[in-house]
Amino acid sequence: MKVGKLVVKTYKMRLTKILLISYFFSGYILTDATSQVRTAWDDTKLGDWPEECEEIAITSSVDGTTQPAIFYKSTGTQPNPLVVSLHTWSGGYDQKDTLAWQCISNNYNYIHPHFRGPNNTFEACGSPLAISDIEDAIAYAIDNSNADTNNIHIVGVSGGGYATLLAYMNCKHPVRSFSAWVPLSNLIDWYYESEGRRNKYGRDIAQATTGKSFTKTYYFDPTEARKRSPIFMTTPIEDRVNSKLLLFAGVHDGYTGSVPVTHSINFYNKIVKDYDSHESEFLVKTDEIIQLLTYRGTPDLKKDSLENRAIHYRNSYDDKIQIILFEGSHEMLSNIALDPVRGKNILAIGDSNGEFKFGWVSQLQKLRFNDVIYNASTAGNTIGFNNLGDTRKNTLHHIDRYIEEAYGQAGNLGAIIVMLGTNDCKAVFADSLELVPKNMGTLIQKIREHPLCIQSNPRIFIVSPPPIGSDSMVEEKYYGSKQRMEILQDQLKIVAERENCIFIDCYHEIKGKFSILTNDGIHLTMEGQKIIADNIHRRLD
Repeated sequence: MKVGKLVVKTYKMRLTKILLISYFFSGYILTDATSQVRTAWDDTKLGDWPEECEEIAITSSVDGTTQPAIFYKSTGTQPNPLVVSLHTWSGGYDQKDTLAWQCISNNYNYIHPHFRGPNNTFEACGSPLAISDIEDAIAYAIDNSNADTNNIHIVGVSGGGYATLLAYMNCKHPVRSFSAWVPLSNLIDWYYESEGRRNKYGRDIAQATTGKSFTKTYYFDPTEARKRSPIFMTTPIEDRVNSKLLLFAGVHDGYTGSVPVTHSINFYNKIVKDYDSHESEFLVKTDEIIQLLTYRGTPDLKKDSLENRAIHYRNSYDDKIQIILFEGSHEMLSNIALDPVRGKNILAIGDSNGEFKFGWVSQLQKLRFNDVIYNASTAGNTIGFNNLGDTRKNTLHHIDRYIEEAYGQAGNLGAIIVMLGTNDCKAVFADSLELVPKNMGTLIQKIREHPLCIQSNPRIFIVSPPPIGSDSMVEEKYYGSKQRMEILQDQLKIVAERENCIFIDCYHEIKGKFSILTNDGIHLTMEGQKIIADNIHRRLD
């Protein structure tokens, strides 16, 4: 029956765009020594569920028990996102969840599993059974909806954030993004922190880790708590090649909320070090942590914002993990919680300026962390010449492969960005300059005619290459390239407009300060790369 009258279905398997929203927000705030006030995030009352939702029953793949969930199957035949929304620390599958309404409004598939209910029993609270139940819920939704297998997303708040981190460390499904809002990552620390705040969560952890039901005096099992803490688990690097982890925390959490912001910070640092122990520049530094905890913010007046909340700290490692500490407490900004599912799939095609670790593609990814960007940039790449006799540096020869690889990683493409032309201006191709705009026209046609692009109809962006330095700045192989580029960038604009592509002119913005944005007349500094990325970012929206 429908929710209100919930229909029961059986467990099966399948896959489509999955947004796993771990919706755990344990928001108790002490008002005196004995009383506690619940925030709306941990309201355990039965939700006012949309009529389109159904109640289902899923058979556990581990112990055979029946686990309930709320489920919505999106309409239509096209693959759509699946939102798996995980309940709060003290709730269950029938707990109120405002995200259900957003999912139905956007026609996203949606499931809200029980995974053993409130986190105060041995079977719940990050147990192998609870983790398996989340996996089973995903599998059920995949098998019973039009979920897009390239777009699995996990999001959660506080305890749901905790469950999201557990899924990040354990989930075998090909998850695209994990969004954890004000999560706890270390049950041992949180036990003592909760005891110090004299709230109920210390008792919950005690019961979950010992399997006992305490009345007055209680204790917890630190060995079991460690087993259930994501921060002590092994990061599945190979399974997360195409995944993103997003950590959000209000900077006042731990003061006015129940989970100190250090849980997010410490977990972020752990994952970054697990990916690369030498990438210290991407870590949250000790002095930064102290400042964030003592100031409850940062003194920088020029702050970015998140839904009109000041961002006090932001950092990321590649396109793998991002942390944002915003002006707020123990909360999820629900209006942007589904942003990862709205991200674009982008194919970027460039040369060495795009291939560099600090290049424009990398800078664009930092600006658009929710997007999946497949970077096909290659040093020496041209539009249509065999550079140094190497067909691998000829985009016309490889455009089909680029498209197919990008589609294989991300799914339907929303945009294709091409910034090429620098190497086409080399001295060796000086007598063939008139072929370059023709090659660009052919490239655009090949993109449009590819079956996967006919299917997804991506917007095509042609970005003008940056200026090239005078002969006194560049290597001999680029002699005369400055003048050839001055001619070519105008011709590329004509081709782009004729082919109904979007032309982005970075040439003229960089030209006036080119000498301070390059070291060799060809390659841009990080500041120059950011200028290109900023221009593309503004036009993509």
